[in-house]
Amino acid sequence: MTDRLLVVENLRTTFRTVSGVIPAVGGVSFDLGANETLGIVGESGSGKTVLARTIMGLQPRTNIEVSGSVLLNGQQVVGASERVMREMWATQVAMVFQDPMTSLNPVMRIGRQIDETLRVRLGMDRRAARARAIELLNMVGIPSAEARYRAFPTELSGGMRQRVVIATALACSPKLLIADEPTTGLDVTIQSQILNLLDSLKQQLDMSVILITHDLGVVATRTSRIIVMYAGQIVEMGATRDIFHHHRMRYTRALLDSSPKVANPSHTRLAVIPGRPPNLSTLPPGCHFAPRCAFATEQCHRERPTLQAADSPGHVFACWNPLAASTNEGDSTR
Repeated sequence: MTDRLLVVENLRTTFRTVSGVIPAVGGVSFDLGANETLGIVGESGSGKTVLARTIMGLQPRTNIEVSGSVLLNGQQVVGASERVMREMWATQVAMVFQDPMTSLNPVMRIGRQIDETLRVRLGMDRRAARARAIELLNMVGIPSAEARYRAFPTELSGGMRQRVVIATALACSPKLLIADEPTTGLDVTIQSQILNLLDSLKQQLDMSVILITHDLGVVATRTSRIIVMYAGQIVEMGATRDIFHHHRMRYTRALLDSSPKVANPSHTRLAVIPGRPPNLSTLPPGCHFAPRCAFATEQCHRERPTLQAADSPGHVFACWNPLAASTNEGDSTR
């Protein structure tokens, strides 16, 4: 891919705990083009958020080991000093976190929180920062932006708080925005509004977006490519259409089957993935999904599969007993 904004190669993030060594991210490689939207999906505990925080350089400084390479606009993130990362935050990369209430200071007016970013990172004076903050609030669809500028986070709804977090993240026009479960806890109507807002801002600001979610319906029409993660590793990656219609990995099928379908009759029971995600400190020797997979063979339990190429360019999967590509047409959560 040309014009690659982000290049991640063999990235590993390992935590040292009293319970043992936890490989939260285990050898992940992918890239992201300019003005591209990439989806990262998987169950809770699959390593999505740790991967995002490692790319951001936000991981703890103790009891952790990070190896591999993360090149953001040609600049190395892994091993970079805090001073270097501070220069990259907000201007090169920004993040929208899961819970806006924990991202905002509840005793500080929202205008001041946006102002702080602008004054520290861009050197704006107080008047210019205020004008830009109000402009950003208008940009993300906050009604009566001048009045809301002086509001506290507790005075806003969940959807409005998420818009404020997005405005803060976009204050310095980053080249990459990482949205980590940006619709968690919001009702369906507000979720759609937030996702439409991200789409609009991506085009308006000409930036790339990484959209992290456990909901395949969120990424179905809003991404060009999708990464499926399980137990800290990529188990399938490809164009969005390939992931939905020509997926090969059994875990990807399980995720799709567990998503609600519009065509199903009312009160249809949702399918579930049996079992639980593995304990990362005691991973099984073979395929990590094998203990939960009804189609696992002896080889699946014994040997760990590596990513192999599917029929479409850029489509890879890790499975010893994959689905036949021709059987998947028509599967969708859209």
